[in-house]
Amino acid sequence: MNKLAKIAATAASATALLALAGAPAEAAAKAYNTRSVTLTANPNEGMAWACVSRDLYLATGDYKWSQILDYARVPNRDIHIAAGWYTWTDCVIPRAGYYNQQSWLSKPGSATATLADTNELHLSGTYTFGSELAPKF
Repeated sequence: MNKLAKIAATAASATALLALAGAPAEAAAKAYNTRSVTLTANPNEGMAWACVSRDLYLATGDYKWSQILDYARVPNRDIHIAAGWYTWTDCVIPRAGYYNQQSWLSKPGSATATLADTNELHLSGTYTFGSELAPKF
């Protein structure tokens, strides 16, 4: 092989390697922590909280964390997560005549992150509630 052919072959190989190295990794899937619950009109603070909890491993990165109430995805916040095992809890909390929704992400040895809907939710019927974590790229 002459010198010019070797240079061309080397350049083609380097271009192919750069193209592979620059290809984005496959996006991670969204994670959900949800439950369906039947809520009664006019709750009171003595009623039991409706909660759902799970443990999951999260990779280091930036996420969008959104509460779910049926098809709504508010409130939400951007959050940076350090890699590790987390306990993820979502609750609908009865108050005097309304409900609040609250979500927590806790990791041993770290501060607990909170996402709270402080609106007075006047609900009656069956709802799916919880939250969603979506990796940001």
